[in-house]
Amino acid sequence: MKKIIACVIAAAILIVMLNLIKISPASVSADSIFVDDEATAAQLDQQAIYDEIFAPDSVIDIAVDISKEQISNMQADLEYFKRKSSRSSVYRICNNVTITVNGKKYVVEDVGIRLKGTSSRCNFYNDILGIYNLVNFRLSFNCTFEDAGDYGLETRVWENKSEKKKRLNRTFATMHSLELKWNIVADNTYVRNQYVQEVFRDFGVPAQKCSLCTLSLGGTKLGIYRLFEPVDESFIHRYFPEEDWGGDLYKVRCTQASPATYSIQNTYGVGNKKKSDSYNFDLKTNIGKSEYESMIHLLNVINKEDASAEDFESVMDMDELALVQAINFAMGNQDDMRNNYNNHYIYFRKSDGKAVIIPYDNEIVLGDTYVWSPSPSALSEESPYFEYNYRYNIEQENPMIRQTVLRGGYFTDWYTGYLQQIAQSKWLTEENFRRYYDTAKANYSDKLISKYNFFSTLNKNMEFSMEGGEECNGNMSVKEYMDKMRNNILTNAH
Repeated sequence: MKKIIACVIAAAILIVMLNLIKISPASVSADSIFVDDEATAAQLDQQAIYDEIFAPDSVIDIAVDISKEQISNMQADLEYFKRKSSRSSVYRICNNVTITVNGKKYVVEDVGIRLKGTSSRCNFYNDILGIYNLVNFRLSFNCTFEDAGDYGLETRVWENKSEKKKRLNRTFATMHSLELKWNIVADNTYVRNQYVQEVFRDFGVPAQKCSLCTLSLGGTKLGIYRLFEPVDESFIHRYFPEEDWGGDLYKVRCTQASPATYSIQNTYGVGNKKKSDSYNFDLKTNIGKSEYESMIHLLNVINKEDASAEDFESVMDMDELALVQAINFAMGNQDDMRNNYNNHYIYFRKSDGKAVIIPYDNEIVLGDTYVWSPSPSALSEESPYFEYNYRYNIEQENPMIRQTVLRGGYFTDWYTGYLQQIAQSKWLTEENFRRYYDTAKANYSDKLISKYNFFSTLNKNMEFSMEGGEECNGNMSVKEYMDKMRNNILTNAH
């Protein structure tokens, strides 16, 4: 016990010392491009910047110039909303954010930042240690900072309506916001999540684009993060034809009351974190206009005692659902709608009213077991048709799974066909994965942080590696996982 206490004290002292020698807040260099300058903005090709950000070989550095007071406010927000069993939606004020893409510096001034995530949110800052834990963030380029209850003397009053409208419409690289997530799953390849996103999109499933980047906050280097485009109305416009725009988009989540099992008892609405309102199906578009008709109809139809294949097909794109479930199983996704009843969006296309799945937060994949692994083999040895829910220790409750892709399901043949297609594709080969890994390692291996930089990294090996086992945080190697899963599918999917 004395040794443990001594180690903790030593780590605290080290972190204090590291905070004392941190780099100064992000400065704006002379060659920077100011996104808010009207003359400059008119000449910027935002789509080209978007394409460059998400090019597989791009190198991205993000520096957030923010005061200690604003960082402290984020910590206070975390504590306040945690006491209310909720999560803060308040964006704190950054002086500017400099996003460097392959050497080109883009500066966006007056940007909002907040914590994001559920289990990943934790205490991360105090005045003595500074930033001592890594957390996930969301940047907002169109935040107006108007709520006096949140901003006090810093509250903005937009007397000029055109200026406010301009701010509400402001984007960087066509995006109103960015998601930034650290390597909480201790993935030594750093690209498992990015790779699975690529698999989804290659098979035609709408999924977020993802790139690696480095992040510094208020002068503190936080190391390698993953950068995601947000799932919002702009995402719908980017990935769906125009005739499908305008439908209801829901984020699907577990609440304290229940997981999102697609039962009649599941809840739907517009979440309000300040009031601790939380729903299984949290509406993100058409707020104030939608009366949730599409969601109500879907839940009523699939929960009928005699629901037929035709019933399911009338409310859901079942071919896409079978494909999503096949990719999730083949990639060993243990934190999805089948295993943990969360981590996806559902969107109702305007043209035909049918729902499609948008996968989200695909972190625990390809043999990564550091955070948790409800399946003993990370799914690599489970039957593709397994009926047990390892996360909740119950039989499968979700009718979207139980009556569709399991043995005897209406669309099992479609699911099986996709499984076999994936197993014989490049996506379950180490050679293809290594291309992504080699690029990431070449671009970012010199930007790693030490495992002693933060409390959240003390027990992690942060080095790049394709190996598995104890030296790689207990995760399986990608090769071992892919070999096992490919053999599993080819042997058992029929």
